[in-house]
Amino acid sequence: MTTDDASLVSDARTAKRAAMRRATLHLVLGVGLLDTVAMLGYYYIIQNAEPKTKMLFTAIWTVLTVIVVMTLLRRVRKVRYGPPPR
Repeated sequence: MTTDDASLVSDARTAKRAAMRRATLHLVLGVGLLDTVAMLGYYYIIQNAEPKTKMLFTAIWTVLTVIVVMTLLRRVRKVRYGPPPR
């Protein structure tokens, strides 16, 4: 392997690592933002509601969290296992 080949491999690894960090950061921020909005909504709007309303809110929050995690985790996996960026 020549030095040019080694630098290309190193550059590809660096680019893939940066993309992986970015995708993981998006996952963490997405879940954090969703939870922040949901908690604020709960404590300012739903806190004094009937138990049935609270359960419905919690169910919707859970489903939205699953959707966000599945979508953003798919991006993380695509970056990790997909072809290296050019």
